[in-house]
Amino acid sequence: MDLATFHPVILFLALVQVVLALVEPPANVTLQCHNMHNVLRWDYGQLVPGLRFRVNIRSMGRPPNESWVEPPAKQADVSFLSDPSDEYIISVTAVIGQKESNAAPPDSIEFSYFQDTLSERKCSLDLPSVNVTTLHDGKILVRFVHPWLLYKIKMPIKRNSKRLPIFRYMVEVVHQKTHADPSDCEESVCEQNVIVAASQEKHCVTVEGELEKMLVKTPRPVCAAPFEEPPSYLVHVWVVSVLLISSAVAFVLFMVYRKKTNAATSIPKFLKFAAKGKPESKGYLQEKIFVPEVVPCPPTPTDEEKDVKSFITPCDDSVLRMRCGVSAEADKGLSNSVAVATDEESGYTQGRDLEPDETPSGYEKRAVVVS
Repeated sequence: MDLATFHPVILFLALVQVVLALVEPPANVTLQCHNMHNVLRWDYGQLVPGLRFRVNIRSMGRPPNESWVEPPAKQADVSFLSDPSDEYIISVTAVIGQKESNAAPPDSIEFSYFQDTLSERKCSLDLPSVNVTTLHDGKILVRFVHPWLLYKIKMPIKRNSKRLPIFRYMVEVVHQKTHADPSDCEESVCEQNVIVAASQEKHCVTVEGELEKMLVKTPRPVCAAPFEEPPSYLVHVWVVSVLLISSAVAFVLFMVYRKKTNAATSIPKFLKFAAKGKPESKGYLQEKIFVPEVVPCPPTPTDEEKDVKSFITPCDDSVLRMRCGVSAEADKGLSNSVAVATDEESGYTQGRDLEPDETPSGYEKRAVVVS
């Protein structure tokens, strides 16, 4: 068999092997670098088993490096490539076993955070929130936080000093197409007064500066409302003063009128009712208090005392002395009605033991009545 007969077949088989040996490269490779957050994204057709993606990293001051990504992910976080003193070149390659595709994009992507870089991609930082206040003297006050306080954690450059790095910035008024002189800020809060045209209804500014060789700027213009005069409180003070003075004058006039017409003014009915039955006096009403007179009275004698008293007669020295105050007949009659007590029972001791005895007496003690 002639070899020329098999020549087309051999060429076809060789072509199939070459096609199968090629790996499809990634497509639509893009890089987003902003605020020290860098993400590389790409697209890919069919995800076959054993497929991996290799991120190729080259820089101006460091040796080549690489990072691997496992499907189905089709992006890589390369935020560690944020040193403003360096420039980076990055690309993606698809790898299946020992075979790999061409790098994509073919020209790679060059980027850097260095403000004066010649790379095609210049990465930047957003300035922290800017506050613009309109002042009364044809100026505006621009204030914002020092950007280092926001990005110092992500900075690849570590500072040993506690002082903040110098942030040199410039404020530009949008509608006036004028800008203020550059300012340096080393404080935690940066602020600057800018002269503006009073005829403008709103004042908008943009801020752009440099921090550690990196570009820092506002993503969009920041505007402030025109200055408004604060409300005057003099009118309120005048109104209150007039009301107070009018009230005082009215009160004085009322007191004078009341004093002049007090004598001819009749007493109200409720006061007449309250004062009914009470004597009137020039100075004040005096209420009389009646205290009943206490007269001492002798105690009421008992029945026995009445009987004994009827037999008692006054003593006389001309008569025979017997028991004091008792006559012979009375003594005889008394003996019939009252038994004479013995020496132990009687309260009398017949002239003996005149000293007071502590033994109980047969007579009942009575309280002394003082008239």
